[in-house]
Amino acid sequence: MRLKMILVAVWILAGLASGVVGVGPRAYPAAFAADASLVERAKKEGTFMLYSSMNQPDVNHLFDGFRKKYPFIAPKAYTTRSAALLERVITEARAGKQFADVIQGNAFTLYLLAKRGQTDAYLSPEATSYPEMYRDPAGGWIAVYLQLNVLAYNTKLVTRSEAPKGYDDLLNPKWKGRMGLDDKQYIWYDGLLKVMGREKGLAYMKRLAGQSIHFRSGNTLLASLLAAGEFGVLINARPESVDELKQKGAPVEWVAPRPTTANILPIAIAKNAQHPNAARLFMDYMLSEDGQKVLSSMSRTPVRPGIASTNPRLSQGLEIAVNDPGMAERFDQVVEQYKSVFALP
Repeated sequence: MRLKMILVAVWILAGLASGVVGVGPRAYPAAFAADASLVERAKKEGTFMLYSSMNQPDVNHLFDGFRKKYPFIAPKAYTTRSAALLERVITEARAGKQFADVIQGNAFTLYLLAKRGQTDAYLSPEATSYPEMYRDPAGGWIAVYLQLNVLAYNTKLVTRSEAPKGYDDLLNPKWKGRMGLDDKQYIWYDGLLKVMGREKGLAYMKRLAGQSIHFRSGNTLLASLLAAGEFGVLINARPESVDELKQKGAPVEWVAPRPTTANILPIAIAKNAQHPNAARLFMDYMLSEDGQKVLSSMSRTPVRPGIASTNPRLSQGLEIAVNDPGMAERFDQVVEQYKSVFALP
């Protein structure tokens, strides 16, 4: 039962990660240079297996950039939702099998795998460029890109001047009955309680619950309903999704509250990897400027400081607060409280 609840938690976070599509041209700069001895060891291995929650086309774009630097390595990938990755790695470990060399997924997946000893600590030379909040203190994983939680509004129903700038603004009586929210925003909820302080945050959420919110399921659906004018404000949105709708002519815009909470999407070396050197080389690449620029070109928000996102607003002047990967340990309690506060079935 406990594993089932964990898999549900990972599935929900994976759902929050879905819907991001690659746009724009792909460029693969040549600034990254790995340690020569690691390259030679990786060359002898000749391949590695990546388990990833990214879609296959985006993994292929990353592999294209990697192969331009290391044509003697033929990477392979297994892609699925993070919940399935977690279950697969655990199942293979119990059977004494080892197929994954490097694992990339959502925070829950990597946190739980690291805690269960299914990742190998690896201090990539590229990791020193990353703030500590994006790294596992034990070295079991490091974030490669972010999902930001922002406010969004319909520009036909809400003017720029009156649009909410932060979460306190949502308590204004004028927004009563005019806001939408996903009925499973557990991670966003827990992240805000962490930022506000548990007691103060819970009091805030109870006041927010009195605003007659329109609840639906799914970030993509809610963004579409916002664009259609079903409500004026979307309490939690993905900026990439809003930008995509905006590019198609939808009357939508987003605002980054201060702080802006973020889900992290990490990467790690698998325990007992059959191709550990090639796996480390790929992890170094993902964390390098080269790899981060490729991720940015795929409309993902890179973690490495100094790498601009496709939308400059995603990398300038934001105050980021990272959601707690350890929420995986108390997922069922968070769900219960969320449903209680918002009177959801």
